[in-house]
Amino acid sequence: MNISINKNSITTFLLLLIAGLIIYRITPVYVPANIKVIASKNRVSITHIHQARDIINTRVVMLDKLNLYHKGKFGHAKLGNIAKASDDFFIDVDQMISIHRAGNYQFLIGSDDGFSLTIDGKRVCEHVRDRPYSVQSCNVFLNPGQHRFQVSYFQGFGQSGFSVQYQTLDGKVYWFGENSPDLTLN
Repeated sequence: MNISINKNSITTFLLLLIAGLIIYRITPVYVPANIKVIASKNRVSITHIHQARDIINTRVVMLDKLNLYHKGKFGHAKLGNIAKASDDFFIDVDQMISIHRAGNYQFLIGSDDGFSLTIDGKRVCEHVRDRPYSVQSCNVFLNPGQHRFQVSYFQGFGQSGFSVQYQTLDGKVYWFGENSPDLTLN
């Protein structure tokens, strides 16, 4: 078998390579739509989670999991900064979950700045003011059935990040957005 390379072969290869790169570049990034996240830019500086809101604009983004702390700053690993802002914004999640076994569940909330976690209308835990990125353990007993999971986060000024994980009854840790034998998203 004799393969010859000429100018036409090289040109064809380069055109195919360029076409492939263009298609790769213009194809939108895809993540499974597990969680509806609302990002709201505030008109004035935010100093605590329960501050009155004065919203300029709002974006709805569907995420695979609540991990918005990527490479030391606010952002999703594939989608980037979903808030499209660097300071003074809120992130809100209102998600129904199903619990399959009764027990003490641990939610691990990472935030820079503050957050508030509510389940079935009862505040489970919060950090109301700004802080460097820290993970706080929030424990709650949940019976089998449907539960309303609500978490709000705010970014005031400077560094930022937000993440939510949960620990199942067998001790395994999952990102919020990933289903487990004990907890599934509805």
